[in-house]
Amino acid sequence: MKLFTNKVFLALGVGVFLSACSAKEEPAKQAVPIAETVIVEETVLPLTAEKVHSPAQDLDASQELAAKTPVKPVENAPVPVVKTTFYPNETVINLKAWDKKLKFLKTHFEQTTQYDGVPVSKSQGTLFYDKDKNLLRLDTLDPDGKTDQTAVTDKQKILILDGQGHEITTLSWSEWQQGQPNQALFDFGNYTALLARHNAVLKEPYLLELTPKEGEPYQLYITLSKEDYFPTNIKIVSDLMVTEAALSDTQKNGKLPFDTFRAGGLFQ
Repeated sequence: MKLFTNKVFLALGVGVFLSACSAKEEPAKQAVPIAETVIVEETVLPLTAEKVHSPAQDLDASQELAAKTPVKPVENAPVPVVKTTFYPNETVINLKAWDKKLKFLKTHFEQTTQYDGVPVSKSQGTLFYDKDKNLLRLDTLDPDGKTDQTAVTDKQKILILDGQGHEITTLSWSEWQQGQPNQALFDFGNYTALLARHNAVLKEPYLLELTPKEGEPYQLYITLSKEDYFPTNIKIVSDLMVTEAALSDTQKNGKLPFDTFRAGGLFQ
């Protein structure tokens, strides 16, 4: 750009000088300067192609990175809850099935009775049952775990013994059973007949509420084991009276000692 400007000024200067020298002479034809054409070389820089990233390429890269990165288990992650639907008929069928499966039974029980929320009695003991012989034995234990009283029955007559095994009295089964606040505690092996006399409602999972189809109203609640539907708790509510028996250390279909029911020579 400077080269082009200087040459123009030089041409103008020469023209002025020639005009001054020939001022007194005949006017001469004015020389017209010929403009020089200056070629300016333009520097062209090479274009650098920039790498353009598309969203798809970024996504592929992130997926590749995620695939190479080991996934660490999340500590204390919530365990998904699998909801199970419970059906009353299914529960009743499983409870009835014990009529066929149960042969022998030994279980510990703790029973409490309340009237209008006030404790009336509390007892504990061990119950034995032989289905084939239809024999039942109930040992009531004192707070120290020693036998306080024993009742042995074939569900026709019942023999009551003291803690030393001496006979106290003999009663009819129906007479003795009517005096028990929780008769369902002795219905092992007779669930089919028990259910036939009641209307059954599944109040909660594994909790049946039975109400009598006839006679005086009451509510009989049977809580069943989650593993095999065997009773674990039996509660009866009649007006203000509530009697509840919790079963524990239950052994089903294990052979009982030979002399379990040999009491007073009545049951051989």
